[in-house]
Amino acid sequence: MSRLDASLAHAAESLDLLVWHVPTSGQERRLMAGNPRPLLGLSEADFLALPAEADWPGCSEERDPPRRATLMEHARRHGNSEARYSVVVDRDTHWLDEQISYRDGGWYGLIRRLQRPAAMTALPPPLDGLCRQLLDKLPHCAFIARREPTTKRFRYCYANPFLAERFGSESLLGRSPQEAFGDYRGGRLEKRYAACLTYQRPVTYEETLNYPQQRYNIQTTLITLGEPSVAHEFVIGFVHDLTELDSARQTAANAHRRLRHLLDTSPAVLYACDPHTPWSFNYISRNVRRLLGLDDKASSPDTLLERVHPDDRDPLTAWLGNFTHHHQGRRTLRYRLQHADGHYLTLQNQARLSRPRVSNSQPELVGTLLDVSREAELLAQLELMTTRIPGLIFQLHRGAEGGMRFPYLAGNDRILDTLDTEGLRRDAHPVLGRVVSEDRPRLMATLERSAESLAPVSLQLRLHGFDESIRWLLIRAQPERCNGDGTLWHGVLLDVSEQIAREQRLRTLSDTDELTGLANRRRLMKGLEEETSRARRHGSTLSLILLDLDHFKRINDTWGHVAGDQVLERLAQLCRDTLRQEDIIARFGGEELAILLPLTPLDQGLRLAERLRRAVAEHDFCVPRGAVTASLGVAEYRDGESLDTLLERADRGLYDAKRGGRNRVSSDGD
Repeated sequence: MSRLDASLAHAAESLDLLVWHVPTSGQERRLMAGNPRPLLGLSEADFLALPAEADWPGCSEERDPPRRATLMEHARRHGNSEARYSVVVDRDTHWLDEQISYRDGGWYGLIRRLQRPAAMTALPPPLDGLCRQLLDKLPHCAFIARREPTTKRFRYCYANPFLAERFGSESLLGRSPQEAFGDYRGGRLEKRYAACLTYQRPVTYEETLNYPQQRYNIQTTLITLGEPSVAHEFVIGFVHDLTELDSARQTAANAHRRLRHLLDTSPAVLYACDPHTPWSFNYISRNVRRLLGLDDKASSPDTLLERVHPDDRDPLTAWLGNFTHHHQGRRTLRYRLQHADGHYLTLQNQARLSRPRVSNSQPELVGTLLDVSREAELLAQLELMTTRIPGLIFQLHRGAEGGMRFPYLAGNDRILDTLDTEGLRRDAHPVLGRVVSEDRPRLMATLERSAESLAPVSLQLRLHGFDESIRWLLIRAQPERCNGDGTLWHGVLLDVSEQIAREQRLRTLSDTDELTGLANRRRLMKGLEEETSRARRHGSTLSLILLDLDHFKRINDTWGHVAGDQVLERLAQLCRDTLRQEDIIARFGGEELAILLPLTPLDQGLRLAERLRRAVAEHDFCVPRGAVTASLGVAEYRDGESLDTLLERADRGLYDAKRGGRNRVSSDGD
């Protein structure tokens, strides 16, 4: 030990001090100076073995979380923390003061013995237990200050865990307001505490606490303790943190100002009126003056009915009268309203009947007024043309940076009912996003080629409807340059779903066995060609099963051909239920089925075949049990062999199963 360390250790023991250090990792504590035994009753080894955040053995009270964990966290956040507490050592109570600072990546602590008698820094035993039972578990901050009989000064004798955790107020214990908060602020607190005791009534005040990294707005309520013997000595304070509330109030005020600004500058007029004649306004936004050309000094109108065009008054009155408690949905109506200079605007009124938020309150009609005069003029000009066009006509614009929109979209097709045409004028992605994902790359590639070569577009694709249906659309369009601003397509869009469905039905009929609903031989051979080609390209494998019902002629001869057909139908359904979705099941001829198993080696094919054989043997075909069994032959595709060879090997496996006694599975033995 160096001379400096020896001198420091001697000074610490002489002054009854203990100095410790804990690195940021919190894994080990280092004793820098002093002896822990006189202060804490611990040997140096026991002192170093304790977890960094654990309270000392013998502390007067247990806390969760521990007092020291709270102190260290407060020091980490604010730089410093302080607490006064007691430790019982050999039945003797030691009053200690601990100061902790956080710097240079660790905590540094100083523990010293307090010489002040504990009588003025603790509650009397009868009140101590009661106050701790009531205040320790409060989710609010609470403290108790006691007035000294001789000096008439107050000292803090209690701070509940919530106060200590929130503001680091362990350092209050045993100190006067002036010692804790300075002469000026502490003096004001002394006067408030004294006033509460003198007048025996609650005192409430607000103040601001400034910490290095946080500013708190708090409200404190003081009351005297209710026990007569101590009513003139103790003051209890309840502290409420108003920081979040004040912040919420400020946020609400800012939101209100922003909302007012948005309402005043928005092109839409917001209103609320009575739901019955004469539909007087309870509120209408001030931008109605700009809409109607009224003087800014003029008051907002109580009603607009006198400005409605004479031809539109009856439809408007009927529309307003249709809002009832049973029909509270949003409704829209367009009508003409007279401007201050005499001409008429076309307004769109969209409104709904609001639901009362308070019992016994009257509902209101809430809505918006939007000037759609220009749109009304365009619609009037195009009305005849659009109503006579089958399908839709459109303009699709793609800008130089790739953004797409529909400047124009009109027609009499029902697809318009599911589109926000106004939004599509700004962005086409809502409708492009409904294109089926497999068709989207083909659409974008076609548009790209058309934009480069100005070639016409002719394309069929699928579109998701809002009713979860899929519609087939035919697009024909002619592109043109837009003076350096991308490409504009003029085109038509036709719904060809019924035509595609008819074609699909014809294809299905040509590929499906009429009796069983399974694939027919034509579909099987097509699938075999596709799968063997894939196997050759990717080096994968596949297996083929041939299934033949045993003694099927006996079934026809014994129970008739109708029963035989029913057996085949039930066998087809059993295969669908037993096999995988990706497997192709086909009626190969008569009572013989062929099953194509993509990406399936021979061992897995044999297991699937055996599972199917057992299912057939155990299934109820509405004929005597055991009358229906099946023999199955399995073959795995070999690289380079022809389809005929694969079929021949599977057929040999089937022949082996028949020859071996039927109702069994066999594979080609080559």
